[in-house]
Amino acid sequence: METTTNHTPVVIVGGGIAGAALATVLARADQHVLVLESTDVFRDRVRGESMMPWGVAEAQALGVADLLHAAGAHTAPLWKRYTQGDAVPRDLPVGRLVPGVGGSLNLHHPVACQALLDAAAKAGATVIRSVRDVAVAPGVNPSVSYRQGDGEHAKTATLEASLVVGADGRGSVVRRCAGITLQQQEATVCIAGLLLEGVGGSDQHDSVVEHDLGLCLLLHQGGGKARAYQVVPLEHRDRYVGEAAAGRFLADASAPGSPLALALADARPVGPCGVFPGTDTWTDRPYADGVVLIGDAAGHNDPGIGCGLSIAVRDARIVRDLVLAGARRAVDFAPYGTERFERLRRLRLIGDLTAAATVEGGAGRPARRKRFAHALATMDADIFPLVLGMFVGPETIPVRLVNDAVLDRVRTV
Repeated sequence: METTTNHTPVVIVGGGIAGAALATVLARADQHVLVLESTDVFRDRVRGESMMPWGVAEAQALGVADLLHAAGAHTAPLWKRYTQGDAVPRDLPVGRLVPGVGGSLNLHHPVACQALLDAAAKAGATVIRSVRDVAVAPGVNPSVSYRQGDGEHAKTATLEASLVVGADGRGSVVRRCAGITLQQQEATVCIAGLLLEGVGGSDQHDSVVEHDLGLCLLLHQGGGKARAYQVVPLEHRDRYVGEAAAGRFLADASAPGSPLALALADARPVGPCGVFPGTDTWTDRPYADGVVLIGDAAGHNDPGIGCGLSIAVRDARIVRDLVLAGARRAVDFAPYGTERFERLRRLRLIGDLTAAATVEGGAGRPARRKRFAHALATMDADIFPLVLGMFVGPETIPVRLVNDAVLDRVRTV
């Protein structure tokens, strides 16, 4: 077994959306960057594949939006929302909400990750894949150790760094090594995702459809491909698990009378059916001396409202700016922690609202759905700004609405 010791200023653990985007822009700014990625190739693990307009604006500001478009990203300028029982949808013109952004952006997650990681390497970052057994020693002079390969060909390395960025997802090793803990709000809903091909109909709009079990979202990626999601109450979490999961998923999405029945008539699964609880996690200190967390490693939002990619690129933009300004110690990242804590608090409220109004079960759900649809149609002063914040950014939500009063109002309909 070969052992080496090297030095590099910035080590990014995790080469997914957040980590690869940050590596790209830091390398472009002549920072010496090393990316440690656990996979040898990115595979479909049913991750977020739609970026809200506010996230697209963040990607533009970060300087990576063009990379996603070049990789084949599809823009949806319109969402059609079907309240259960209604044949005519409510159009949500998401392409008109944020200046300079044509709509939400949809791209297969493995493709997006690879495009960003390739761009990081092209910009001068060193990328090492198939990395295991990562350990981080935080502090003023942090270090990282890892192993690459197996058996007699395995290599171990210890790297001194001025900064370690944890972009290694929900089970972040960097977070554990830094002693950072997350708060958690338990889920009331779960989310299942399935990649489809052979999807018919227009790909110029995405769809949100209420049905007997919950919500179905169909997000087009162009060329007859789309990612579909089912958002259902937690008691149905096992419905989309097992060998028959994909069949049940498609049957629920294309049931007779569903607005999606025609579009999905010839659709075929081309990936696994993954199920995740709609939990929220967060911390007010996603950093320590010599360490900062971004993306899901720093805490994640309920995936049911589809803001995970937007969160990731804003994280990367803010941390880039701080790193280029010299941030390395915990105190330097305090502004990032403050902004992120409030951002996720507001997104948590949006997730709670949509779950309570449209997905959570019980005899009152039809009335809650009807009230929610009316609130959107009339631009209700208490509900509409929250839903709008999902598309244009949580910071646009008026301070007076950032509390549980609206949830109480919805749940007591």
